[in-house]
Amino acid sequence: MAMKFLGQNYRQVIFIAVLVGCFLPALRPLGFPLTASSLTVKAYNLLQGLGPEDMVLVSVDYGPGAWAEIGPGMNAIVQHLFIRKVMIVFVSFVVEGPAMTEKLLGQIDTLGAVYGVDYVMLGYVPGDEVGMGAFAENPLKMVTDHYGTPLGQLELANRITSIGVFKAYLPAHITGPEAWIRQFYGKAQNIIMVISPAALSLVQPWVNSGHLYSMIPGTKGGGEYELLLRRPGIATSIMDSTTLTLTLVMVLIIVGNVVYRSETFKKKTGGA
Repeated sequence: MAMKFLGQNYRQVIFIAVLVGCFLPALRPLGFPLTASSLTVKAYNLLQGLGPEDMVLVSVDYGPGAWAEIGPGMNAIVQHLFIRKVMIVFVSFVVEGPAMTEKLLGQIDTLGAVYGVDYVMLGYVPGDEVGMGAFAENPLKMVTDHYGTPLGQLELANRITSIGVFKAYLPAHITGPEAWIRQFYGKAQNIIMVISPAALSLVQPWVNSGHLYSMIPGTKGGGEYELLLRRPGIATSIMDSTTLTLTLVMVLIIVGNVVYRSETFKKKTGGA
C-alpha cells in the first residue's frame, strides 16, 4: 500500500522531504557530526588566546549577494571576539560593507559590549586597493566613524595609533585575497580571511606560504567554528539543512528504485 502511494505521489513526497530538510534545522540546529579542520582550529586557537586589552581589525568586504557564502562564517568568528571581550574595530572597503556589518551585529550576541568603548564602526573607505593602502599606512586618516561621530570622542578610536596595534586582522571577501595581502601583509598581524568555499583553491597557497595566518571557508568553516565555540548558530543550521536534505534525497532515490523495480516485476509476472 505504501509503495503504491509513493509510486503515485512521488513528486509531492519529494517536495515535502526537501521542505522538511531545508526548514527543520532553521527552527533548531540538529547538530549533525562535524569535524573542525586544522585551519579552523588554528584560527580559533589564536583568537582564544586574546583578551580585553587586545584589539582586532575586522574588514567586512562583501555585499548582500555574498552573505549566504560568507556571512555565517563571519558571524561565528566575530561572536568569538565578543566572547573574548577584545576591542573590535570594523572597517569596510566595499560600499555595502557597513550595512553588512550592521546586519552581522544584529545577528550575534554582543554580550553587553558598549559602542565606542568595546567596538567601533569606522565605515566605508573608498578607493578600493588604493584606499586599503592608505588605511594600512595610517588608519588615523579617518576623522569620523560610520555615524559621523568624531573619532576623538570615541575611547576605542583613540587607541588606534597604527595598523600594528591590532593583534589580528580578519578580512572577509568572496574572491581571492591578493589585494588584502599586497596592502596589509607585513603591516597587520595574523591575517585570517573569511572566504567563499569556491575560492578555497585560490587562498590555500597564500596560507601555505605564510602570507595568511589561516582562513575560514564560508558556511562550512562557520559551522566548524560554532562547534569549537559550543554555540550552534546559523552556520550550524545551514550545514544541518544541507546534510538532512541530501540524506532525505538519497533515501528517496533508494526507495524510488525499489518501487520502480517492484512495479516492473509485477507487470512482468502479471501481478496486481
